[in-house]
Amino acid sequence: MKKEVIFDETGTYKYSLLCKWSEVNERKLTFILSFPENTYEYSDDTAVSKCIELAQKWGFGVLEIVYLFSYQTDHVSFLRMLSKEEAVGTRTGEYIQKAVEDAELVVVAWGDHGSIYNRQEEVERFLKHKPVYCFGKTKQQFPRHILSVVHRPELQKYEMPANREESEEVSSFIEDIDQSFGGEDYSPIKQLTEEEPLMFIEDIASMYR
Repeated sequence: MKKEVIFDETGTYKYSLLCKWSEVNERKLTFILSFPENTYEYSDDTAVSKCIELAQKWGFGVLEIVYLFSYQTDHVSFLRMLSKEEAVGTRTGEYIQKAVEDAELVVVAWGDHGSIYNRQEEVERFLKHKPVYCFGKTKQQFPRHILSVVHRPELQKYEMPANREESEEVSSFIEDIDQSFGGEDYSPIKQLTEEEPLMFIEDIASMYR
């Protein structure tokens, strides 16, 4: 197996791990995990070993692993002690974007660590135009961590908010409708905006096409 590991110049940040085990199979799987553990350059931590095992089982020939936070540590609590810039790393976004662009499949498996510095929402911006999957979600609605998947892992479509800005605009529009049609005479309109907001907006838009 060929491995290419990309660190920063100090060896503090691990931006990417690329693994290839086939000369003919170029199908690439990208995993996005939470953070890399402290390991020697070409040794694998438990999470990496699990990713390699699954990638081979699923018929891929190439695997790339990138992270929400590229700072290498054995304890997630240490990330909270760092500033956001220190925890993330200056080139992390660049390597996530590259890893996602040429992947046939992207799996997110960072667990509840996505809440730290709101990194989940930031990284989701790179995932809008790719098939993205996870192993289910935690109670806090983050994609389950790779190490929480023990037996017979099953992929599920990772549902992101379609567009947070659009969602906010829809909510604002509905509030305006609620204020404008608040009387009893307009109760059917109000009910429709509450039960089928997107349908209501589409009906309004069609009137002006």
